[in-house]
Amino acid sequence: MRRGRSEELTGELREIAEICDRLVREMDFRFLYDKRRTALSIGYDLEKDLREPACYDLLASEARIGYFVAIAKGDIPQEAWFQLGRTHTMIRGTCMLLSWTGTMFEYLMPVLWMRHYAGTMTERSVRAVIRAQREDARRKGVPRGISEAACLAKERFGYKAFGLPELALHRVPKSVVVSPYACFLAAALEPAAVVANLRQMEEFGWTGRYGYYESIQYTSGGAEPIRIWMAHHQGMSLLAITNLLFDNQIQQYFHAEPQVMATELLLHERVPDVATAAPRPMMLPGGSRARYCRTVKVAFSHESD
Repeated sequence: MRRGRSEELTGELREIAEICDRLVREMDFRFLYDKRRTALSIGYDLEKDLREPACYDLLASEARIGYFVAIAKGDIPQEAWFQLGRTHTMIRGTCMLLSWTGTMFEYLMPVLWMRHYAGTMTERSVRAVIRAQREDARRKGVPRGISEAACLAKERFGYKAFGLPELALHRVPKSVVVSPYACFLAAALEPAAVVANLRQMEEFGWTGRYGYYESIQYTSGGAEPIRIWMAHHQGMSLLAITNLLFDNQIQQYFHAEPQVMATELLLHERVPDVATAAPRPMMLPGGSRARYCRTVKVAFSHESD
């Protein structure tokens, strides 16, 4: 690359970084915070000038990065973090956090930025979901990578959350849909296995002009690639590759922020010392039963290792 063009590109990247930094600092989570429930709403209806009553409230979800940033910025109180749901399930001998739909996205997307320290409940759950997805893929005879993704729906594209039923509080579709970006998310945690899985996908022809396709749906006629690309999934894949190749550089950038450093202690929540099986299954809104092996009541410790 010519020196002039290199300097021009450097300037453009710095400008983008400054814009991103300004946008983050201008974000204000306070209008989404439900003080009664000590939780963040899923959104705000501008036409009705009304905050949506439904809230994000699970630790094992993408919501945890939103809560963490909101607390770090001082927009919401720290107590909101400890109100996030910590319902557990026992899967293949490991007690781990339940998510809403059992997707790789819920467990692993926050790890692109946030560290998960050894001995914490998030670290154990992150590693457990990778094992569970690996075993599920082996049992089905497909490459691994199950998450929310585009799918076939009545001769057009749809979008649904595909996950492992045993890790989900909500009922998930039975269709088998593999999403390459979900495989990328585990790159820094299981590099050799992820590379082998991606090579298999490439051998199957699941790539195009802009890289791996959005997803592949298994039907009675075989594996049908969804030949589109979604910017946010491609972005996650690129961040995961960066973390793999450059010693978790994205995490290092995030944790170098003074506000993040001051809030880091929240991420040291250790695995409970006491866990007893609850006698009855949880009931979901509408009277449906949550489908999982068993829940546990836990005694939490908020101390740092």
